Amino acid sequence: MPAISILRAIELPPYGGSTVWANTARAYDELPEALKALADRLWAVHTNVHDYAGHVDSARIGGVDVKEEAYREEFVSQRYETEHPLVRVHPETGERALLLGHFVKRIVGVSPAESKAIFELLQNRVTRLENTVRWQWSGGDVAVWDNRATQHYGVADHDDLRRRLHRITIAGDVPVSVDGVAGTTIVGDAAHFSAL
Repeated sequence: MPAISILRAIELPPYGGSTVWANTARAYDELPEALKALADRLWAVHTNVHDYAGHVDSARIGGVDVKEEAYREEFVSQRYETEHPLVRVHPETGERALLLGHFVKRIVGVSPAESKAIFELLQNRVTRLENTVRWQWSGGDVAVWDNRATQHYGVADHDDLRRRLHRITIAGDVPVSVDGVAGTTIVGDAAHFSAL
């Protein structure tokens, strides 16, 4: 799993293109005790081929964006699938944080409908406005964040205008549950990524 990311603004549109970060440790802390007890025991299957860019209705929009299609094909050219706890313990701070986001394929041990409902319930807690910060980029800005306790999202509100940022991500540890159990690999070998 990624540990730290660094993002630098290179080329920005005259409007839009901000980035939002959500604090997944705060989202966990703010859960009612009953939801914490549920989340502490759940595991999820994560994959790079699950709905990263969302569903695109190419028939209604008149085709598929060739650049976007090429990016997606490269992104999923090597499949990775892992099983991780829904609540991970941060290896340095000991904080508990929700481990969700749109790489989650399903929650283990429940039906697809239940999986979707649980995911939406907890993901909506992560993205509550009080758990987020929105950064409007200026030229040369650099942002650094800990992927083990955050989620991030580049807001696509800049129409067709160019937005180019360079990112470096440092590989991290395998997520560990509140019971001390490490996540596992189901498909794919990420050994070529160096651990933190």
